[in-house]
Amino acid sequence: MSTPKVNGVGTEHQENNVQQVISLDEKLGVGNVTQVQASSVALAAAVAAQKPSLLSKNMIKLYMIMSIGYLVSTLNGFDSSLMGSINAMKPYQQTMGLSGEGSSTGIVFIIYNLGQIAAFPFCGFLADGYGRRVCIFVGCLIVVIGTAVQATANDKEHYMGGRFILGLGASLASAAGPAYVVELAHPAYRGTMAGMYNNFWWLGNILAGWTTYGANKNLANSWAWRTPTVVQAGMPIVVMACIMFFPESPRWLIAHDRREEALAVFAKYHGDGDENSPVVQLEYHEVLEQLHATRDENPWWDFRELVNTPGARYRLYMVIGMSFFGQWSGNNVINYFMPSMVKKAGINNPNTQLLINAINPIFSMLGAIYGATLLDRLGRRFMMLAGLGGGLCAYIMLTAFTASSESNPNLSYGVIVSIYLFGIIFAWGFTPLQTLYAVECLENRTRAKGSGLNFLFLNVAMVVNTYGISVGIEKIGWKLYLVYIGWICVEMVVIYFFFVETAGKTLEEMKYIFDAKNPRKESTKKTRIAVDERGQVLHVGDA
Repeated sequence: MSTPKVNGVGTEHQENNVQQVISLDEKLGVGNVTQVQASSVALAAAVAAQKPSLLSKNMIKLYMIMSIGYLVSTLNGFDSSLMGSINAMKPYQQTMGLSGEGSSTGIVFIIYNLGQIAAFPFCGFLADGYGRRVCIFVGCLIVVIGTAVQATANDKEHYMGGRFILGLGASLASAAGPAYVVELAHPAYRGTMAGMYNNFWWLGNILAGWTTYGANKNLANSWAWRTPTVVQAGMPIVVMACIMFFPESPRWLIAHDRREEALAVFAKYHGDGDENSPVVQLEYHEVLEQLHATRDENPWWDFRELVNTPGARYRLYMVIGMSFFGQWSGNNVINYFMPSMVKKAGINNPNTQLLINAINPIFSMLGAIYGATLLDRLGRRFMMLAGLGGGLCAYIMLTAFTASSESNPNLSYGVIVSIYLFGIIFAWGFTPLQTLYAVECLENRTRAKGSGLNFLFLNVAMVVNTYGISVGIEKIGWKLYLVYIGWICVEMVVIYFFFVETAGKTLEEMKYIFDAKNPRKESTKKTRIAVDERGQVLHVGDA
């Protein structure tokens, strides 16, 4: 592969872990010369040559497009809060013949995840074959159908059928949604722009929480749970109405030999209309080079490219790791069973339980939004470790307060504080990365398949986790929290020693990280560069 250049200076990637040092006369620089530490010399120089305007007309259009893409994430967030809330409603329990805990409740919960697992073979078929937008549209359409089936149910079996269809559609939309957002995001701000995607999970959670609270407070019949179920169709309808009017992913366009269209998309949204913008040319040529290096048939049913090289397998390890860590860090206990947790702490009024459940995601979403703004500055690894570390402290507090509240009811308020504190910290450090990180680790040609696989493993994790919580919280109560305290410690060790850093690099540059002998070590290297006002690289050396 040829060496990409910015302003005539090579930015050669080091596959043999040897750092090339380029020294030029800094007196040749134009205007002020700035020294920065960067993960990607080429990207840093391109951004310095033409700094993007965050408030330009085209950038504002990009924000609007991304915001509709973010709404895909609300699908799973809505369902999580919806089920946790209506599970505590007497009308729902009477209609379904459930008690709110135990094996039967766990099965109703996980049928949604089984639907998501069933969608896995079709994710690559739609997203790679017909485009990210078509896959999102079809997924949202199926969600609307599933919502109709679920909302009209009069028994448990009918309701579970709707949940299966709902999960199938949500998985299709969610497999293409993160890929669409990441591939369209400006590379200089990818952490914030694409990290915001999963934060909208909390928007769905908030909408469901307050809808169920209001419905339960004002309705005494089955419409208490049917009303929020109908509201669930709102977001996918908005996405369906808009998505086909938006540009397709430029990386998908290049893969399908529609290069002029791809360059136009890059130019409009990353170069403010200038096809010769350094950032646009860097992205465009990197995508082309990677495509030419791997130009062969990539049928939607062939998944060998996810495991056929050491680099591909390491990428897959990152995807699997995020799938399980994102669901097994104690967050699902709160998402699905918060009313039950509050009840075990001595707060028995259902309306109070639902009010506490509705307030929680507001704080969590604020934490997640702030965390997304720090991803490019602090890095992915630091945010994960900090989020899990703070979450661990909150879980220890939760366990202590819950155990003590049995003899001292006043300590039940400590349980609420601990739950809120965990939600804020975990959302700050981990929520923006739950989909972003896995998608960043995947190659362009395998991103849709890998995203589908990500949701497959994610739902396997949720099936085991959610069913286990249903039984565990009934059998051993607060002692279940001790399991998560130990597991969070294991996660932090694995992330520290094995997870790669993806911040500050273009998506195509990740290839050189994963092909290195030690990807984690290679990804954390920094390079000090001197750049003048024209973006000319004057010096490259070890940081």
